[in-house]
Amino acid sequence: MPIDNTRLAPMRPGIFVEELKAALGKSWKEPSLEAEGHLHIEEFGTRITADGRLGEVHFRAPFELPPIHGVRMGMPAEELYRLYPGVERISDEREKYGWTMLETNLSDTLTLGVGIREDVVKIISLTDPTAVYRERPFKYADPSLTEAYDLTMTDPADLARRPNSGWCYGRPPGIDARRWPVSTTNGMPLRHAFTVKLPPQYRTLGDEYVAISLFVDEQWETPPASRNVDNGGARQADPRCFDMEFMDNAYVLFWLTEEEFASPLGAPPAIEGAPVPGWLSKSPLDYFGEFNLPRTVAEQQERNVFSPGGLAVNELLTAARPRGWKNLPGAEAFDYGWPIEISLRDGDPNVGKPAREFRHENEFSGYIAAYSEEGQALGLERFQDWHAHLGGTMFSMQGYPDFSPFYIEISEIFGGFNFGDGVAQIDLKEMRLEWAC
Repeated sequence: MPIDNTRLAPMRPGIFVEELKAALGKSWKEPSLEAEGHLHIEEFGTRITADGRLGEVHFRAPFELPPIHGVRMGMPAEELYRLYPGVERISDEREKYGWTMLETNLSDTLTLGVGIREDVVKIISLTDPTAVYRERPFKYADPSLTEAYDLTMTDPADLARRPNSGWCYGRPPGIDARRWPVSTTNGMPLRHAFTVKLPPQYRTLGDEYVAISLFVDEQWETPPASRNVDNGGARQADPRCFDMEFMDNAYVLFWLTEEEFASPLGAPPAIEGAPVPGWLSKSPLDYFGEFNLPRTVAEQQERNVFSPGGLAVNELLTAARPRGWKNLPGAEAFDYGWPIEISLRDGDPNVGKPAREFRHENEFSGYIAAYSEEGQALGLERFQDWHAHLGGTMFSMQGYPDFSPFYIEISEIFGGFNFGDGVAQIDLKEMRLEWAC
């Protein structure tokens, strides 16, 4: 049902939000906490105060409404200046798109704002400058977070010799068949993607929980129909286990103690009637595909050999290569993992600062977007070379998620994901995952 603008036209600062709800009817949607009260509906916008009133109202052409304090939509700019000769121009990001933004105080509790484009009024707003709004979480920098880290995978190793900082692929530690997560959509065990031992500042569940293990639902193959989907709910409740879902895929994250991180490696449950998942029945090469897997050091060197003797060098490298994890049968490959090396990132100005989409949002924390003018001047793109990283400058493929600065950003090969050539972030405080491509 289309929105009736005649019911929105009378909205003014100070009106209780219940009147706006009544005007919108079924079109009303509660603003998220991250929106800080902002609500935009076609050519109408408002901001709801902490005590449930309207603190701002904005109308944008072609919204039709009676004149507001003498200002009407479509009014020539010169007429506006005659009506309000003391109107002041304000700095606004919209200037780069041809807007001139103006405002004048009508009283201590009411400010009139006007947006001019192509020499006519196209935005009219009223704001109560004394209004107080709910603040979004993680709005400011967190001084307790002072370090960021880069995570890099090294060549695959037999997990009988446990990597100190964690590993990608292979078996997880401390997760046996009883705790192993099972898909609620296809009834098959989820795949272990990575386990990483976190530096102390990123242990957000408490000092006792030192590592995280992430499991992922099927992303590479179309799973066959299964009658065992109810098994996904059979896992016992665990306050250190978090179920996350994004873009129709399930992810399960476990927090591990030091003892669990060092405990025997787990194996998935054998589920009667459920097919064996491809990651367990096929070689990594057959399951993931060549271009979706990380490169060993030898493979990277092969790519850089262009000398006349290159063929001979390639043969030597091939002969010296370990057993070839990519070609192992799935059950054997499961005994190997790609060890993770964690290195302190030096000179990142965004440590402890939550990344946000717009410059005015980042002003509260001081976050500098990598490809903003300031970010480019500081050379922040130098931090983009990683398999994964903890905190610091974010490299989201599209919009920045409203996450805390305590996050891990992961590439597709860091555990074998399918993000459409994108990257993902996991908020280690909110236990949320998002990805974009």
